[in-house]
Amino acid sequence: MSWYVLAQSVLRHKEVAGLLALALLFTMAAKVSAQTLYSSQASTQPPADWEQGHHGELTEETALALRPPLPFREPQVGPIIKRTYADDVDRRTTAFIPQTRALDDLTPVEFPDDEERWIRVDLSEQLVVAYEGDKPVRAFVVSTGLPGTPTVTGTFRIRAKVKEQTMSGGVGRNYYNLPGVKWVQYFYADYGFHGTYWHNDFGRPKSHGCINMTNADAKWLFDWAGPEWDNKTIWFNSTQDNPGTLVIVTE
Repeated sequence: MSWYVLAQSVLRHKEVAGLLALALLFTMAAKVSAQTLYSSQASTQPPADWEQGHHGELTEETALALRPPLPFREPQVGPIIKRTYADDVDRRTTAFIPQTRALDDLTPVEFPDDEERWIRVDLSEQLVVAYEGDKPVRAFVVSTGLPGTPTVTGTFRIRAKVKEQTMSGGVGRNYYNLPGVKWVQYFYADYGFHGTYWHNDFGRPKSHGCINMTNADAKWLFDWAGPEWDNKTIWFNSTQDNPGTLVIVTE
């Protein structure tokens, strides 16, 4: 074989090898690109068990919750209830389903002996927790009384419910008049739970003594707690046959 033919053969082999190497590089790059895209989608898309319900709830299997950060300043995606609708006063929520361990730092209270429903209010943590016996079923970030108008502490029962009312009080620069306050539940004198449309600063004291909740959260508690409302009476009082839910308020 002449040197010329040998040289041409070597060059052809080098060209083939180069093409094979280039093809291999393209294949590897495509795999890396696909993996990167998959990883990116996995980090931004909701999990497969996400339920696109009215309030964007997750399934019970993924409801092992940590408490949302305090103070609640803006909409956040929580462990079970999607904290969206910040601009919709009747749909925004701070609710979450807590694990018992997530409530370990609340002020200790004596739990009821049976499986009755009851409401725990912790002023230092600005939390309301709805229980069935010793099981917390839902919790809310709230706003309670300011230092000059603190929320009363003690053990009470819900005594009256009002679907909607005007609230007014105070004198001088402290005077307020708030029409259309929804889902009101009084448990002692003028102290109660109610919806709030005039602020979204939950997680810090803001009120004249009542427990401020979002409208959606206040409605959930209104429907869940006793006395069971008849859907028509304007001022609905608890009775022996239709008692109010137990409320325990602690510092």
